Amino acid sequence: MDPNFFDQSNDLDPSFLKGIGSQDTAPTKEFTMPSTSKFDRYMIEKELGRGGMGVVYKAYDTKLRRTVALKVILNSNIGDVKRFRLESEAMAQLHHPHIVRIYDFGEAPQLHFTMEYIDGVTLADLIDEQKIKPLFLINLMMKICDALASAHKHKILHRDIKPSNIMITRSGEPKLMDFGLAKIYDNAQQSLSKSNDIMGTLLYMAPEQMMGKATEKSDIYSIGATLYEALTYRNIYDGRYSHEILLQMATHRPTPPRQVNPQISPYLEAVCLKCLEKKQINRYKNCQQLVREFKNLKSNKPILAKKYTYQDTIKNFISEHRILVASTLAIIISLCVSLAVVVKYSFDIKREKIRAEQGENKARQATAAIKKEKERTKLALNKVMNILEYSVKNHSHVFRQDKNFAKLVSEVFGSVGKYGENEEWGAIKGFIAQMSGNLQQSLEYYNEQVANATSDPIVYYNRGRIFEELKKYKQAMADYDTALQLSPKYVDVYHAKATIYDIWQKYESALREYRKIMVINPDYMPAYFNSASTYEKLGNISQAFVNYNKALQLAPDHSQIYYQRGNLYSKCKNYKLALVDYSNAVRTGPDNAIYYYNRGSIYEILQDDKHAVLDYNKALQLNPNYVNAYFNRGNIHRKHKNHLQALRDYNKVVQYAPQDFEAYCNRGTIYFALQKYREAINDFHKSLAISPKYWQAHHNLYSCYKAVNENAKAQYHLQKSRLLRVK
Repeated sequence: MDPNFFDQSNDLDPSFLKGIGSQDTAPTKEFTMPSTSKFDRYMIEKELGRGGMGVVYKAYDTKLRRTVALKVILNSNIGDVKRFRLESEAMAQLHHPHIVRIYDFGEAPQLHFTMEYIDGVTLADLIDEQKIKPLFLINLMMKICDALASAHKHKILHRDIKPSNIMITRSGEPKLMDFGLAKIYDNAQQSLSKSNDIMGTLLYMAPEQMMGKATEKSDIYSIGATLYEALTYRNIYDGRYSHEILLQMATHRPTPPRQVNPQISPYLEAVCLKCLEKKQINRYKNCQQLVREFKNLKSNKPILAKKYTYQDTIKNFISEHRILVASTLAIIISLCVSLAVVVKYSFDIKREKIRAEQGENKARQATAAIKKEKERTKLALNKVMNILEYSVKNHSHVFRQDKNFAKLVSEVFGSVGKYGENEEWGAIKGFIAQMSGNLQQSLEYYNEQVANATSDPIVYYNRGRIFEELKKYKQAMADYDTALQLSPKYVDVYHAKATIYDIWQKYESALREYRKIMVINPDYMPAYFNSASTYEKLGNISQAFVNYNKALQLAPDHSQIYYQRGNLYSKCKNYKLALVDYSNAVRTGPDNAIYYYNRGSIYEILQDDKHAVLDYNKALQLNPNYVNAYFNRGNIHRKHKNHLQALRDYNKVVQYAPQDFEAYCNRGTIYFALQKYREAINDFHKSLAISPKYWQAHHNLYSCYKAVNENAKAQYHLQKSRLLRVK
């Protein structure tokens, strides 16, 4: 371990501590303190925040003469006052320097309790500032884990550990607060919540806690989630809605922190990921063990957690993509077998040649042996090719996803063919050539098959697809009809015909083909998905939604369906549902830039500029040439007067799209704001050169010329803008 990895400064930046942190900040039901500003024996000074259980006030205890935090519990949240009293008494026994103490509780005038008042900020506040130092974080987590160990010793689970529940005093000492969701797990006592209640904050909850089966190790998971956020300044899982987060938690491992920020210590990352293990047995045994781990980490001693390695990345990928990996392996194994046969054949040929050279008398024997070996090799290759054909047909998605892999396989076929070509190989070779993008070669293979009077409908279907890609639609249709004569229930062919009818704008004919598919195979998702788009074109919006919904029932993780339905919601100006669908598209297709772009556009419409910029950033990360993302992000920066950032974005737009008149005009407004009037004038004229009737550019020129005291030109462009605007 590098002893210099951690910044040795353990000080808090005083600028963090600008105000008194709320001891409960999430929204809750409306509750208003009586106008007397007095509650029982407490004088109310001010409201600190509202949370899931109630309202928190800064108050003065007139009996004990001390400042406290008073939490008034909403009646609707606590059904059993006796049970609440039992648990409050138990939690009041917790005496630890890093746990906010509970002082007192009462039932009148409303259920309430008081606790230690902390003058400071929360860890969540520091995360927002993005200035947490590693050593400070290690010390903080060590103390919080020690506090949790004390609670666990008293048979109390916290169940809601998160950054906003960790207060930090002005002297930098952490305090774990809000045991409002705590659970006593000693069988002798009643729990504040029923044994199977799911309580906590979703992003920080362990899998077993979501099943209502929280344990000590559930709190350790929450520590890991909190540590992750403090290290990366982002949540473990990305989602605005609970179902998005739950799906990610069920199907994905957390992104290793060092993949978010390579500057993070690999050892601290290892501790974090061990806390976040989905299986409890793989987490730390208890909080005491975690405290020792942090101490060892701080002292540069060996730790229990194993550093996350590249091999772990591969292992996790295989675990989460078993089908894709299995498909690829099936094809590669078949290829290896075929190559092994070829190598053996080549070796045997060379061997017989050497023997032939040893004497004329043995030449005839060598020739006969070579011929016999060649026949055996050809038979072996035919068997291998049959295996490979099966692999390719059953794992064709691998080729569709990776054209380079398809090209490699195609080249192998070319080599194998030299050692024993067989006319039956034409179809499979044609398909692979097609997948690798070599349409002409693929067409030649299929033509050979058709010339040999093949009765395989797949050959006609695949050749039809090539004709379709070459925009030879009539020839494609002829092949599709032949394929259907050979196989009347070949649904892919009906689908291909519907696609061409769509291109020809014969929408009713397209729908007729889709309906045939639904009769043959009611679970054929593409028929519902693509027919929904056709209904859109016909203006039948309600039926389009019906078919999109059916498609999603059949393929609930298909990102393109969410994207298309989101587009339709957007057209209908139902922006909130569009946002839900685009978020699901991002969840199921996280590498598609347009999903982030469209969601960013919806955030803009909903005036959530912060999230819009984040989505445009992600879109540009995936596609650095995404002109519209630069344009929209530039508009947001311009709106917020971030002139230099806006200027950089508009520069990118005119670089990639030099005919975008709006980009020149918008960049001109930035130059104007920066008082670079000549540059602004130049951009507005460029905008008009592309679009002479763009009234906004004329109006902006009026402002520019007026600023440089060229009044005649200013008046000319003012008149021009008014005239064009009226038109």
